[in-house]
Amino acid sequence: LVVLIPNCKKDEGKAVSEFIGNFVIDKALLAEVLTVPTVEMGNIPIPVGTDITQAIQTALLSAVSCSSANKSYVELREDFSMYLSCEGLNPLNAGTWEEVSATSLKLNMNNAAIPSSPTGFVLTVTDIVMDQAGLTGITSVPLPKAMISGMIAPLQLTLSPSAPDIFIAKFSVEFIKK
Repeated sequence: LVVLIPNCKKDEGKAVSEFIGNFVIDKALLAEVLTVPTVEMGNIPIPVGTDITQAIQTALLSAVSCSSANKSYVELREDFSMYLSCEGLNPLNAGTWEEVSATSLKLNMNNAAIPSSPTGFVLTVTDIVMDQAGLTGITSVPLPKAMISGMIAPLQLTLSPSAPDIFIAKFSVEFIKK
């Protein structure tokens, strides 16, 4: 009598992160007051909720030539590499990414992605909420003095000469999945 017992072990497969995909930075709003020293009015508090989307898109996607920021993708690949591209064309190796937890993501951006930073920088997104459209979270990014100056120029304000070279802006960010 021969009894065959098949192997019932299931092929578990590789766990795939929900963060893998192509994302567009859709919205960035200040999550903390940003104080900007000006010549005309002294320290100006820029309030929570101020839309800084264009500044953040410029800061994080300037290495990609694209006709519109909403066509610039942040590509998080399965091998934990990160690329920037214009609608998936001519991807630029931008560094690596890590899934810290289900609600935290670390983007290790290299100097190809951020040419103004010789060593690149780490962008950690926390308090992430994911849905079918994409994800939202909280992060901080260094913004150069020139960018802040450009942000206040339409208000006919001039950045004070004593302003720091870098401002740290804490903001909520929304990425739409493409």
